[in-house]
Amino acid sequence: MAKNRFISFIILIVAVAFSIYVVVDNLPDEEAEVTSGEGDRKVVNESEEELDGAPIIAKDEEGLLRGMFAPNFTLPIWGSDKEMSLSDFRGEIVVLNLWASWCPPCRDEMPDLIKLDEEFKDQGVNVVGINMATLERSEGATEEFMEEYQVTFPNFVDQAIDTFNQRGIVESLYQVRAIPATYILDQDGRIFIPIRGKVNYEMLENEVKKLLQ
Repeated sequence: MAKNRFISFIILIVAVAFSIYVVVDNLPDEEAEVTSGEGDRKVVNESEEELDGAPIIAKDEEGLLRGMFAPNFTLPIWGSDKEMSLSDFRGEIVVLNLWASWCPPCRDEMPDLIKLDEEFKDQGVNVVGINMATLERSEGATEEFMEEYQVTFPNFVDQAIDTFNQRGIVESLYQVRAIPATYILDQDGRIFIPIRGKVNYEMLENEVKKLLQ
């Protein structure tokens, strides 16, 4: 009798544990709600950050939180034979945009980024792109994109970490799981605002003006 009660108790525990697992496993994925699949990568269609909501973390170290120094890197510049580092832009505001040619919201926001560059480049503001080249799907796609949109601001070209690890340098440093992504950096190279998702001119203009005050 005692043995049967013990077995029943074990069965009850297993049933309860399984029920909890099923409930938790079927909770909605917040990231999935704001993204749509594009191949094996995610595309963020709308801005996911609350611009004034995240606290500023003032630390003298590199990281991806507000107030931290944006991770530095050195990469080739599209359309030239030179390399530059992100730190080369220190002393001026930087609007750093990560994009790929196949990404619909990346394409949607590019005219606004170009407009921002034209309006603010004489005020100490640099719009700087990073083509996520290791995520591109065909040769020539980046060139077609640059020509189609007549992009004039500088664009880094992400490179594979090495021959054994084809993950991009920026893709790794910035923990890229979805694109587009935009980081507004202050004159010291600290992250003022990180934005996951599509941006527009008015949004960027508003944040840039705060840094220019």
